[in-house]
Amino acid sequence: MEYKLILALISPILITIGGLLTWFLKTRNENLQAVEERAREKRLETYKKLLDPFIVLLTPTKTKKEEEKAVNSITTVDYKRAAFDLVIYGSDEMVHSYNKMMQYFFRTNFEKQSKEDSIRSLKYFAEFILAIRKDLNNKHTKLRRSETLEFTTTDIESYRNLLD
Repeated sequence: MEYKLILALISPILITIGGLLTWFLKTRNENLQAVEERAREKRLETYKKLLDPFIVLLTPTKTKKEEEKAVNSITTVDYKRAAFDLVIYGSDEMVHSYNKMMQYFFRTNFEKQSKEDSIRSLKYFAEFILAIRKDLNNKHTKLRRSETLEFTTTDIESYRNLLD
């Protein structure tokens, strides 16, 4: 009889504790998901800012004025802020990829760029795009570097082996 009484007293307490624990874990999980979603949105916004000048440069119908504006935008304070956001919010792979690409661009004289230099530029840019894909949504992407640029380059087949 005592056993049934103890069980009758303990059961509501255990059910309440279980409910509170479930509520706590669910709330914590929802908060973590919200934080991760905000961070992902910040990364996406940052990547768009960093990619914008390159999108202009890869557009065949760009005007000389648009090209100059895109090149000059890379040296602006806003662009540098986006680069700092990348360092803060981006994955290690993203930071490494961006740094490699930018260091190559800093060392390259684009007015005297050879075909080899152009291919190397595209290679670094493609690695940057792949790093963005991996960081945002597809860590196990099977795309190759050339496939990330296929929609921008009419003669991609000529360079595919060199890019990959």
